[in-house]
Amino acid sequence: MEDKNKNKYITRFQVQKMWGRFNINWSAINEDVNILVGINGCGKTTLLNLMADHYTGQRLKKDIAESVSGTEISSPVTYIHSFDVPSKAKKKTESALLQDLKNVINQNGEGTSFFDYRMKMLNFPEMADTILQRIDYFFRLINSLFEETGKNITIDPRNNAITFSLKGTEKTPGTTNSPNIQLDQLSSGEKQILLILTTVFLQEEKPNVLLMDEPEISLHISWQDRLIGLIRKLNPNCQLILTTHSPNIFANGWEDKIVFIQNLEEQ
Repeated sequence: MEDKNKNKYITRFQVQKMWGRFNINWSAINEDVNILVGINGCGKTTLLNLMADHYTGQRLKKDIAESVSGTEISSPVTYIHSFDVPSKAKKKTESALLQDLKNVINQNGEGTSFFDYRMKMLNFPEMADTILQRIDYFFRLINSLFEETGKNITIDPRNNAITFSLKGTEKTPGTTNSPNIQLDQLSSGEKQILLILTTVFLQEEKPNVLLMDEPEISLHISWQDRLIGLIRKLNPNCQLILTTHSPNIFANGWEDKIVFIQNLEEQ
């Protein structure tokens, strides 16, 4: 049951003695979109990390800040990091990006996955039509992004896994060969946009807070242009707080949502 004494969204956040040097006072945080900008090393990611830790119950690291406080909220908070994993590490094991994508797509026992969402049709048959309509809309949106490379998102009937098929390719009758493209075969940008949009899709249009650190990494410019709009289409009730270095992220009418981190600093 929702706590009536709590807000749905973060409206203020304060940090005392970040790095032991200055205070952060961020008031009047927008309930829809907030775009945090500033030069490298100015503390954008650190501030986002502090917000994520505070709202997910992590212990405050005293070498980072003396104390933090913020709006008490009833909505869940999700943090999607930037994925600058060294290439040599990717050869040895799955990247953090692929691991996060598989977690949000497949059944894993932690949180809600796309697989879990589809299975709701079995337990709640009265919701089946709505679920199918939402999935169809989500797939059409994903296909609008992937169409330039000829990929179509689909569900493999053999294992109920999300895969991508190539337009114009067909499985050869009587063979086990499949033209399907698995998640680990997607490019970094494709994995990243799929992770972000699937995460928002699974919010089911409910109030949520989504923190994102430099989501433009690996994304094509045209996808950067569309990113905020796509998130708002999938869930207009999602509060978005992100950091970026790319003007393309806020190029399509989001300039009034920009916040310069130096304007939040107090000595």
